[in-house]
Amino acid sequence: MTIFEFLSVAASIVLALGLSTLITSIPYVFDARKRDWLHALAFVALVAGHILAWWRIWPLNSVANWNILGFAILMGTPLSLYLAATALVSNNPNQVESWKKQFSERSRWFFSALVAVWAFGLLRGYMLLDRTPPWWSIVMLGGFVVAASSMRRDVHVAALLMFVLAFAALIYFSFSATPF
Repeated sequence: MTIFEFLSVAASIVLALGLSTLITSIPYVFDARKRDWLHALAFVALVAGHILAWWRIWPLNSVANWNILGFAILMGTPLSLYLAATALVSNNPNQVESWKKQFSERSRWFFSALVAVWAFGLLRGYMLLDRTPPWWSIVMLGGFVVAASSMRRDVHVAALLMFVLAFAALIYFSFSATPF
């Protein structure tokens, strides 16, 4: 077993915990009496984010020298995604009366976790893979910072649409021959 394989197990476990948190809340999130389209969009995007984060761990197998800082950067994205999941669906999704209200009340935590997800992604690319971040990644980070500091639904809509577009681009490039 290589050190990468050893370290990636920890990241995979945390990603699985976040995904489990989301999956167990599906019946509550999509309950027609409580559902909110913006919250549902964030939910679907976050599920995709967990899957994509796991997929994007693989390029780190080329990292020759691991240390505690590299491990912290590796774990930053899964831990931040887990925090985003708990902010989005709460610890007791069966007790949520309105997902619109829930999202409004917890949006700062959710978008703050996305700021961390994106920041750790940028650090992972730059520090571990020696890749310069694309310009749009910096724009995304800024968009999440704005959304985290705002309580306005229209700002959250714009940030989530950016989130979905960025993930679509990441998914496309994750499966194309042209990595970035």
